[in-house]
Amino acid sequence: MPIQQLNAARNIEFAPTINVDYPGADLPLAGAVISMQVRLYPGAAGDPVAADAAMTFADGVHPSEDGWRRLVINPVIAKDVLAAMPGLNQPDPGDSQTFAYEIKITYADGMQDSLLTGEFVLAAGVDYT
Repeated sequence: MPIQQLNAARNIEFAPTINVDYPGADLPLAGAVISMQVRLYPGAAGDPVAADAAMTFADGVHPSEDGWRRLVINPVIAKDVLAAMPGLNQPDPGDSQTFAYEIKITYADGMQDSLLTGEFVLAAGVDYT
């Protein structure tokens, strides 16, 4: 499970395109769901502070590496959800907050793989227009 830091801002919808490159045969993604949860810290109980229960994704041949594939995932977290996340730039105004996230594949047969995990860094943002 690769570790990758993701960055977001409270004033802009989080909607990146994330490329996950992997070797070998294609993953069995027919009927699969890829989801993301953001929590205060790894293992935090209760509901996540933000989530995308079923993100869009596409899997295909890697554009430049023979024998590799590229899974393109598109998580989305709405601006109002990000703005409401805990922390409110403490201890000092403008400070970013660090949360934990995991992106997981649930295959049609119920088996699961953790695709990405790491820190979810949430900045205050500047332009609220």
